[in-house]
Amino acid sequence: MALPGERPDMAAVTRFDRSAVTVVLVVVDLAIITAQLSAGLVVHGTDPLATPLYTAETVVPFLLGWLLVAPLLGVYTARIRESLVETALAVGFAWIVAALIGVGLRATPWLVGGAPPAFVLVTVGTGLATLLPWRLLVTALTRTRE
Repeated sequence: MALPGERPDMAAVTRFDRSAVTVVLVVVDLAIITAQLSAGLVVHGTDPLATPLYTAETVVPFLLGWLLVAPLLGVYTARIRESLVETALAVGFAWIVAALIGVGLRATPWLVGGAPPAFVLVTVGTGLATLLPWRLLVTALTRTRE
């Protein structure tokens, strides 16, 4: 819906829907990314709670990547939640780019972990496997209500 004095087509261009649904999406998306990467630490024998700085160095680059890319690609727009295909494409592409940003940051000498190719593939794959079902469920449930 356009604001007074705004062209109707301008409202469709917004990159971030200011709603309670969007707030929930952002919080849960970030929680899923954090949980996914923390689970990876556990698989590799590290307790994320016992090593908070190491965990932060692992997780924060990916959260930054997501917070940069997702809004730019319209992941938090109401329009994306109207279509399962658009949700899958936007969220999937956003995660791939965000993961590459996270991996790129980890590959710098200032952060731990590095970025071996297997880590890149596993991180992209597990991120898609955790974010996409959640976001597709939200789209399936909210597109009939809005």
